[in-house]
Amino acid sequence: MRLPVLICLLLSTLLTGCTTILNIQSNVRVVDKPPFERILIVSRLPNVPPGYASTFIGAFPSQYTVCSVDVSPIDFETPEELISRQLDECKSQVMLTLDLNRSFSGNSGKYITGYNNIYLEMSSVTTGKPFWKAITLSTTTALSPREVVQQLIKDGVLNGKSPVNNPRYP
Repeated sequence: MRLPVLICLLLSTLLTGCTTILNIQSNVRVVDKPPFERILIVSRLPNVPPGYASTFIGAFPSQYTVCSVDVSPIDFETPEELISRQLDECKSQVMLTLDLNRSFSGNSGKYITGYNNIYLEMSSVTTGKPFWKAITLSTTTALSPREVVQQLIKDGVLNGKSPVNNPRYP
């Protein structure tokens, strides 16, 4: 009788071991959080496919209107022009920016290794003040929109629930 229980425990351990959970450390300044319903997602991540920021659009609770812009070094417009144009078109009240935090490295000399964690910041468009900041605790090139939205909900920045059963947002 112990063998089936042992097999079940082993299988569940193996299956959960295959799941990667991105750790996000975050901080909220509630006094600076404005009421909002319109969000602009700005991706400054260099190693993601074009249109990556748009994958966040359907991951937010239904009461939020979400627009996006990918900032790329090969754009002819400056990042400020791209963002300003999209803010005007979408009439966004807040902006969620995804960027790399290139703050540390390992090894030295020709063996130096860079570690790039993703830095996230949500700020008011009106005041420019950030009210939510986060950083990934593991190095990665892209984030799951669902994990970011779930963290925002957990931190009380967003209300509602993230959409479920949407295969586009793992």
